[in-house]
Parts: sequence; structure tokens; C-alpha cells
Amino acid sequence: MTKRAINPARLAEGCVALVLGLGLLWLAATKNYQHYVTPRTMPYLYFAAAALVVMAVYNFSNLFALTHVRNYTQMLALLIPLILLGSSTYVEQLWDAPLFPAGNAALESPTLLDETYTMTASGYEGRVLHGYDPEHQTLTVMEDETYFWLTEIYTDATPFLGFEITTMGQVLKDEKYFPEGDTFSPIRKLMTCCVADLFSIGFKCQYDDVAGLTADEWVTITGKLQMVDLEEYQEMRIVVDSVTPCSPPDEPYVYAY
Repeated sequence: MTKRAINPARLAEGCVALVLGLGLLWLAATKNYQHYVTPRTMPYLYFAAAALVVMAVYNFSNLFALTHVRNYTQMLALLIPLILLGSSTYVEQLWDAPLFPAGNAALESPTLLDETYTMTASGYEGRVLHGYDPEHQTLTVMEDETYFWLTEIYTDATPFLGFEITTMGQVLKDEKYFPEGDTFSPIRKLMTCCVADLFSIGFKCQYDDVAGLTADEWVTITGKLQMVDLEEYQEMRIVVDSVTPCSPPDEPYVYAY
């Protein structure tokens, strides 16, 4: 009687497929996938994870199948993305992310949610934004609405001039973009598809102590939206009254949908 032996190729492929599948499930559960791709890809992550688990089960169920050729090609095709995933999450320090993270408390504020504004910018007509208080002329830009408020205000700033605006972002004060010396931008990164197409967006801000700001630091700024007179033209800026450090947002990027 021939002794049954474990097929090492099946075992290796099954283990790698299972670990990669669980890794994709972890990315989806912790929302860490948003460091790589947009939220619209979540269904594909779950599908890929399920397919990998099925692949692992298939390989484990055929551990003792007799084969004359042991093929490791498929295992290597799965091992490479697994190594890249593991190394990138380590570099980004994502391993400490809570499983099933809590929602953003700022988005649950009844006051901000009740202060609504309906967009008029082309392509976004009728979309409802929040944090708009015309009576007190204040506007609080919520984390996930940065792109839409920028679109609305830069389309037509007239209705918002004189408003006190509060927004947050990472300090960008590179002289290449802000040669004046007293301007900077609290930027957010706009993602269309994945990290390969990230684009920085944010209000241009005028502030007397730009030199005291730390590049890439997360800050909340408050100031008046004004048209500033320059030599040959006027430029829209937020004339900043206060800058305070803050925690990074729950979602690392903003999206145009």
C-alpha cells in the first residue's frame, strides 16, 4: 500500500492564499484600504478575499492528491502581493488600527448636520453640504466635504465673502507654490482611483506666522474669506485668525463623489 504524502505545492499555495485573503478582509474591516484605493473598491476587496479563501480551501482539500509536477507558479503570484502588502502596512504603521473603527464624531454633530447648503456648481447641482450658517456668516468644512466646498466656493465666491471659515488639513508652505512668504494651504489629498493619482487641494491662506508652521503638520484653521488686493489683480484667500494642531482625519483622503 502506497503511503499518502502531503503535496508541498498545494500546502504552500493554500497557506499563502489564506493569509492574503485574511489580509484583504482586515484592510476592509479596519478601513485601511483607503490608504491605497477609494471606498468604491470595497466590494472588489470582499470578492477577492472570498475567492482567495475558496482557493485556500480547495488546496487544503487536495493536500494528498497525487501529482507528478509540483507547480509553485501560482503560489509565487500570490506571495509577491502578500509581501508588498505586509511591508507597506508596516511602513505606514497601520497595524495598530482598531478593528471596525468608530465613526467620525464630527460628522455626527447635530448642529453641523442641521446647517445645510445646496450646491449650485456645475455637475454637483442639488448636492447637500453641511456646516453652513448664513445667519452668523460661518462655514465649517467637514472632513469628507472638503472637495465639494472648494468646488462650490471657487466656482463663485461672492456668496461666501466675509464668512468665517473653519477647515483642516496638512500644512503646505513650499516656496515653489507660495513665494509670498505669508501664505500657505491646509491641504487634503484628493484621490480619484488610487494612491497613484493623488492631488493636493486646499484653500490659499494668508497668515503672519507661516514661518512658525511645521510642514505636513495637521492643523485646523479659522479665518475670514476675502478678496485680497495684489499689484495687478485680486486673489481669494482665507485671512487666518487662528491655527491649532489637530489629529489626522478618520479617512486619509477626500473623494470627488
